[in-house]
Amino acid sequence: MNLQPSMQTLALPRELPQRQRLADELHARPFETLASPGRVLSIATLRTGAAQDAQWLAHLTELEPSLAASGATHLRLQWRGLRIKWERHTEFFSLSLFCEGGEGGAFDTAWLDVLPDGWLERLPGEMVSATLVALVPCAGEPPHVREVAPLFGSEPVVGNRIADGAATVVTDLRAVDGVTRFLVFDHALNRRRAGRTAQRLVEIDTYRMMALLSLPLAARRMGELGAEEAQLASLMERFRGAADGDEALLGELVSLAARVEHALADHGARFSATRAYGGIVERRMAELREAVVPGLQPLSEFLDRRFRPAVESCAATAARQAELSKRIARAAQLLQTRSEVERERQNQSLLASLDRRQGMQLRLQEMVEGLSVIAMSYYGVGLAAYALKPLAKAVGANEAWVIGALVPVVVVAVVLNLRRLRRHLASAH
Repeated sequence: MNLQPSMQTLALPRELPQRQRLADELHARPFETLASPGRVLSIATLRTGAAQDAQWLAHLTELEPSLAASGATHLRLQWRGLRIKWERHTEFFSLSLFCEGGEGGAFDTAWLDVLPDGWLERLPGEMVSATLVALVPCAGEPPHVREVAPLFGSEPVVGNRIADGAATVVTDLRAVDGVTRFLVFDHALNRRRAGRTAQRLVEIDTYRMMALLSLPLAARRMGELGAEEAQLASLMERFRGAADGDEALLGELVSLAARVEHALADHGARFSATRAYGGIVERRMAELREAVVPGLQPLSEFLDRRFRPAVESCAATAARQAELSKRIARAAQLLQTRSEVERERQNQSLLASLDRRQGMQLRLQEMVEGLSVIAMSYYGVGLAAYALKPLAKAVGANEAWVIGALVPVVVVAVVLNLRRLRRHLASAH
């Protein structure tokens, strides 16, 4: 097989408009390379609105006036020996500055003096994290923890071997002067691997802080949920004892449901974000491929002891909030069921009352009809007597017998006529 590149263009069907953008998504944000000695400073600020995109672009144009990428999600530029990478995420912006070489201590920040005065201080948005990664060459074993700890100014420090033993990372995960610092001893990292390692450490710190944004909210909601659950228990006790009417209970239940659903709408996305960010931190830790260093607490163990419980507390608050919403829905359904049963009982009682009234009306109607038959028959016989008396006298018949024979005929005629009229009215309805 010829391994030379082909210059032939293949004729293909019409392409989906978004295909190229989707295909390039995997390559949209490649890792930066880094050589030791080298430093990375990454700052993340919260994104509170689309207007900040323009503010960031204006801020970056102070370094690169020709920059024009208003819809971009990531940008790269050079500034006096610094490589600068800017990225826009869903909830935050990140700015990373890379420097290779340089003199001074591991955490010396004099290399940032090439930036315009106050440029970092004027970054748009509120800072959620600032991470400084210092990469130093180390051919043999890393210094003992007692020698490294003074660089951080605190005890204890945590760390471990990473990248299959090609580097050792040490940190205290404290924000000193607003910056969390990582010291990486480079044993056998190439430029690409060093860049990936630094980026993972930055993301661990950034996403750790983003995940913890909901921790104060979770603490507050836990207290509110206790009061809301107590109110629901009180409502159900009153429901069980039938101490109040259903309308009063339903009004209070609707008010409680509105508060809980409002909290779900306000805080559900924040708790979901915490779960997602916590998952990213765990994946980045797994990608470091740790190996334990004797005498040094592993970074993953420290995060498991302090970070994971915080994330699980937020998850427990979200689950408790959702469960309370379901319990309120079940309580409302029970209340509605009891109301429907009571309404059905009242309807049955009303129908029984209507049946009784209808029976009374029927009997009254039958009595009125009987009286009507008597009255109509009486007047019919009287009228017919005026016509038959002269005829009876003419033929010599007894008038009393003639009228007596007329009575049953008139009564039968009146009854038949009333029945025909009733059938006609019934068919009309």
